[in-house]
Amino acid sequence: MPCSRCQERPATEGGPLCADCRAAAPEDASAPAAGAAAPEAPAPGGVAGSEPAAPEGAASLVKAPAAESGPAPAPAVPASAPAAGAATAPAASAAPAGGAPVPVTTPPAASATPNLSPVVVRPPAPGTYQPLRSPVGLGLAAVILLGVVAVTDIVAALAAFNIRRVVTAMSDGGFLAVGQEDADFADMMMAGASGAQLLALLATVPVFIVWFHRVRANAGLFAPDRFTRGTGWAIGGWFIPIAFLWIPRGVAAETWRASRTDPHAPDDHERATLLNVWWGLFVAAWIATRFADRRYERAESLHEIVSAADFVVLACLLDIVAAVVAALFVHRLTRMQHAKALRGAGNPV
Repeated sequence: MPCSRCQERPATEGGPLCADCRAAAPEDASAPAAGAAAPEAPAPGGVAGSEPAAPEGAASLVKAPAAESGPAPAPAVPASAPAAGAATAPAASAAPAGGAPVPVTTPPAASATPNLSPVVVRPPAPGTYQPLRSPVGLGLAAVILLGVVAVTDIVAALAAFNIRRVVTAMSDGGFLAVGQEDADFADMMMAGASGAQLLALLATVPVFIVWFHRVRANAGLFAPDRFTRGTGWAIGGWFIPIAFLWIPRGVAAETWRASRTDPHAPDDHERATLLNVWWGLFVAAWIATRFADRRYERAESLHEIVSAADFVVLACLLDIVAAVVAALFVHRLTRMQHAKALRGAGNPV
């Protein structure tokens, strides 16, 4: 084997240099330090460095140097990165007999962090929250219509009192004591007042129920934990026979508590006295009206007509007071919710 330095004299045993080159540069004959690159062995019949360099980007190969009359050279070991999930420690390369260990390039460690898709934060779908809706317009309309109801009740009370006067005159002085025109006018006035009451009631009830539902919905945003019934009871509760005498009152009480400045304060904070008075008058007026109407329809004698007219007057008076207190209740609850919305409670208006 020729000397790896001068390529003229044969190399000495135990090294790649000849005796002269070894004496001239004894440091070259020393063993390579750990981790240093091994000298490239010349191919048989060729010159060292005659191999073409590997193109950039290709996997580099680490070859074991061939030894004279030694074992077959070790197979080339690719220095590319191992497959995902493989161990990152490099395999030990077989060293040729009589030669230095062949260093192996350590592949880069595989990343332990998996590839994660970006998290997309989508905006909330429309309709996932319910904003506050102003009850001021509906409240004003309900107050006006309740005033109209009170006016028709006044007219009905006057008509019933006139009927009573005419019938009493007939009872005391006979039918000839009252003229036919007075009797016809009394009947016409009573029928007209009853029709006006019905029209006013039909106009007021839808507006009042819509307002009642709106303030209940707003109160559910103010303090949702203060309710035992859903929002639909603010409408459906009025149409359940018999039960409408207490279900709407419960909804109104919970709405009042939630609309206060502090919904979780004790009951003596902003008492619901106006609500209780209104509801008591409403129930009393409803019962008195049903009773008076039936009594008037079934009256046959003059005495029965006079008694029925007295009950009609009493029912009308109760209904007038109930309508006035109901208007005050609507105004107060609407003002409470409007003031609370202006302070920023609940969702934006």
